Amino acid sequence: MAKEQLRNLHLFAMESALPFGMGILKNAQTGGVQKLMDVLKSKDPFSEFQVDGENSAKTVRDKIEQFFPGLGYPVVSVEVTVDENYPDYENNDRDSLVSTLNRIDSELDELRRLINNDSLKIDD
Repeated sequence: MAKEQLRNLHLFAMESALPFGMGILKNAQTGGVQKLMDVLKSKDPFSEFQVDGENSAKTVRDKIEQFFPGLGYPVVSVEVTVDENYPDYENNDRDSLVSTLNRIDSELDELRRLINNDSLKIDD
């Protein structure tokens, strides 16, 4: 349980808090306090700071990743399921296989015919 909470905190820090902080720094550097106040007065300042800081956050994550692999881009747990309800899939696959094998067989017959014809010419 504690390990999962730590992983969630790490993910939040890298994906949300870091871009937010970098966005604040970027806006402060480019426009000073006035720019920060303008963003804070907007509809969604949190998202705006995150968007503004995403490129810088990516650079920081890349640097962290160079020194400590897996720390800059945390592993995210996923759940994978496979849906095997394809009734026509087997029939289509089988038809495709039979068609391909028939084509190969006819091309081999053609190759044999050509080889036999050419071998007759070699003896002449």
